[in-house]
Amino acid sequence: MNNIIFIISIILLSIAHYIKIIRQSQFIEIYERPPKDILSKSLSITFILNLIFPFKIGNIFRIIYTGKHLKNGKSFSFATIIVDILLDFFTITIFYCLFSLFNKELINNTITYLSIVALIVVACILMIILKKQIKKIILSISCIFNDRIQLNILKTSWYTIISFKDMFKRINKGKLIVTTLLSITCYLSSYYLLVFFLQSLDFNISFMKIFEMLYGSNNIIHSSIYVFYKYFDLKGLLYLLIYVSLPIIIIYISSYFYKKHPSKSKKSSYIELFPHINQHDRLVFLNKYFNAEKSNYINSYIDINRDVSIIQDYSAGSNATTMLCRKENKNFYRKYSIGKDAQKLYDQVEWIEEHKSKLELTEIIKVQYKDDICLYDMPYIENAVTCFNYVHTMPFEKSWNILKTVIDDLNDNLHSVNRRKSDKSLTELYIDNKVLKNIEIIEQAPYIKPLMEYEYIYINGKKYHNLKYYKKKYLNKEYLMEIFKNDEYSDIHGDFTIENIVCLKDKKNNKKPYYIIDPNTGNIHDSPYLDYAKLLQSIHGGYEFLMNTNNVTYYDNQIEFLFTKSNVYYKLFEKVIGHLENKFGKEALKSIFYHEVIHWLRLLPYKINKIGDRSLLFYAGFIMVMNDIEKRYKKWVNWQFLIWMELYLIPMI
Repeated sequence: MNNIIFIISIILLSIAHYIKIIRQSQFIEIYERPPKDILSKSLSITFILNLIFPFKIGNIFRIIYTGKHLKNGKSFSFATIIVDILLDFFTITIFYCLFSLFNKELINNTITYLSIVALIVVACILMIILKKQIKKIILSISCIFNDRIQLNILKTSWYTIISFKDMFKRINKGKLIVTTLLSITCYLSSYYLLVFFLQSLDFNISFMKIFEMLYGSNNIIHSSIYVFYKYFDLKGLLYLLIYVSLPIIIIYISSYFYKKHPSKSKKSSYIELFPHINQHDRLVFLNKYFNAEKSNYINSYIDINRDVSIIQDYSAGSNATTMLCRKENKNFYRKYSIGKDAQKLYDQVEWIEEHKSKLELTEIIKVQYKDDICLYDMPYIENAVTCFNYVHTMPFEKSWNILKTVIDDLNDNLHSVNRRKSDKSLTELYIDNKVLKNIEIIEQAPYIKPLMEYEYIYINGKKYHNLKYYKKKYLNKEYLMEIFKNDEYSDIHGDFTIENIVCLKDKKNNKKPYYIIDPNTGNIHDSPYLDYAKLLQSIHGGYEFLMNTNNVTYYDNQIEFLFTKSNVYYKLFEKVIGHLENKFGKEALKSIFYHEVIHWLRLLPYKINKIGDRSLLFYAGFIMVMNDIEKRYKKWVNWQFLIWMELYLIPMI
């Protein structure tokens, strides 16, 4: 009978260990499939190490070994195991408080546990109150090291902070309470039966003594074998070692019976602890997070991207973010805005829905718009590339034909919709908001303001007039009103850059070999010429090449950078302006050129705000475009004058 009781106590202890593994799995399964085979091996080896060595150092092995087999690594393993240990610690503290009411000998350990709990609570409160300062301290320490070490420090800190928050926020608390209660019930029942068995063998031991032996401060400072030996002779020690070791062996052997692979049904429920895949993007994001920068934005960003892996960030000139994402083995593009720009992004969604029957537009597979957050997902098409990539990898004639097709489709199917005369008051508002206000911002920008004292600037060694010259001569309301006076209005795309044209390398289902993404509403002056001007911003100003230029050198009135605009862009530019001039006339082409100038003025405040000294690249781009347009129309005026001289004045003389 006594042996049966001993066996039952061992079985109950094994069940308690198994429930402990289930409880740790609850923390992990928020983010990934819990590897229960690894958790079983890890826990069993940890118990063995704690039997032999002091200070519970087996838990260090548990963190490292488990972390090696988790997708989210050792820092995530650390967080889950610390929470598991803290739960045990708080539970033991509660039982110490209860048991000390009946046994005054437990008072000292009870006070110790309560003191540690109080310290933990105070530390948590301080970390919540001083969270911004703590984040900045972590960032300052990490900045001492190179990018790789900095990333590891910030990533470990991030995993720890976020997983702690998420575990308490997202875990099934009812299930957690049940598993904790079941675990402690099995442990206490097992101890009780062990005491009953040992008393039947004439050992002078009580339940309270066993509890203190297993959870007292001595068991933390010393190895378990050392503590057992203090309470028992060799015979008792042998029984205790059998009692402790058999469940460990059972748990270890059971690890070989767990399934090694996740079921497809569960995989979709996991969220991403860190959505970024690209290491550079991770470091940029972590710097923002630990700098306590835009905390509301960061929190919203985390929430909306918890179900995806971010492969690459394709964000460009606007305040919206566009990323290539992956979920359930499928790639797709996600675009989102947070805060005041959310409404503007939702306007895009409505524009696409309204015009999808007229043009080849991107499909929208998901839309979410609430609480100042707007996002929509677009399909990833394997044989699709941006027009920038297309024109630089395909034969020129094929590239020009597809671009010409897009321009003609835009004119025939979009710019014919809601056609009307321009509104003088709206044209004035357009110039006030998009030209004059932006020039004020540009002139006061930190890296551009020092240039304003110079009449001329040098870009890559070439002399150019500065903004003040162009502002006075061309960028005033009277001059621009004259240029735009014959513009007409219609429905427009608003952001018709070459990057927003997606080309299909292999045409399927008789569809056209392209589709268009990312419309932009709120242009005020809704002239079709704005769309063609956006195209010129790419192939005339070389916007995409400036985007890919990482370094700029500047001193006094000189700006230097490696400008690598391709020959393809030069050839396409001549083709496009020739086509536009044939289609709309010389006056219209001049209007298009000046709308391109305004696009540069609209772009610069974004760049000034986002990229600091690299905004000088785009200021240089604007100046070079303005210089080219001035030369182009000076030549045209001189040519017109010579014709007039030859036809009229010379014959008269």
